Amino acid sequence: MKKGLILIALTLMTLAGCAPATPDPVVSKVGTASVTSVQPRAVTAEVTGRIRVNVTTATVMLDKDGKFVSVNIDVAQNDGTFDATGVVLTADAAPTKKEKGDAYNMKGSSAIGKEWYEQIAALEEWMIGKTLAEVKALPVTDGKVTSDLKSSVSVTVTDYLAAVEKAVAAAVELQDVAKVGAHSVTTIQKRDASAETAGRIRVNTTYVGVALDADGKVLHAFIDVAQNDGLFGVDGVVTSAVAAPTKKEKGDAYNMKGQSAIGKEWYEQAEALEAWMVGKTLTEVKALPLTDGYITDGQDLKSSVSISVTDYLAAFEKAYNAAK
Repeated sequence: MKKGLILIALTLMTLAGCAPATPDPVVSKVGTASVTSVQPRAVTAEVTGRIRVNVTTATVMLDKDGKFVSVNIDVAQNDGTFDATGVVLTADAAPTKKEKGDAYNMKGSSAIGKEWYEQIAALEEWMIGKTLAEVKALPVTDGKVTSDLKSSVSVTVTDYLAAVEKAVAAAVELQDVAKVGAHSVTTIQKRDASAETAGRIRVNTTYVGVALDADGKVLHAFIDVAQNDGLFGVDGVVTSAVAAPTKKEKGDAYNMKGQSAIGKEWYEQAEALEAWMVGKTLTEVKALPLTDGYITDGQDLKSSVSISVTDYLAAFEKAYNAAK
């Protein structure tokens, strides 16, 4: 009897020793950030006045050694034009440079005969497997690549490298990331100049970065808005056109809390929405009940998010669908 018990015990010990060990989670870091430039143009007899806003976004994924696994760079470039009396002529949101594809129409004027999206894909691919220090060591003169990479990338890379560096600085540690995606949605608000009020072109670029697990559930979501204004008078003269920090970067200085029905700043509400998305699929996020863009009464999330979420959910959906 004792021998039988000993044999059973030895068998169980052997089986336990042979049981497959639970694999350690794969640890990585994912971050999203942006860099903005604003280019004003004065009215002349030949050209209309213009406010051009360039929002360069970057979403990156790094492995445990700090090497790039995924890099997504894009630019939301949007214009508003006005005449010599301060009347807005055009103010229509445009697709991003990647979305435009061949329609961006840079190939004909490119010294290397490559479109913007082809050049940015080459830059992204070059970064894979490198650390941030190695990427920052890329030889550049006046914003242009001077190494062998210049045969594939002739565009100015200053803002692209700056956005990637900011994204790395903002990266958070995650486990078992299967896909990473990024995208943006832009709206433009216009106002003609008058004797009392300056004319304004306001460009709002909402951008989102997401990390998903193997089941398509959100591990991490990052939402921010680059809101930038260009002001001009009734004479068509530009009076202000300076790039602003994003809404998250402004923090409490965005100064929405005093006007908020729930007493929360913009970044606090955006973070609550991000946290709510974690663990959900796209279908579940899209099922959030809304009324005119606002979370419907009776939803628990409404106590934390009182702002209109239309653009945030639209950018999230685009980022989710673009994940790879």
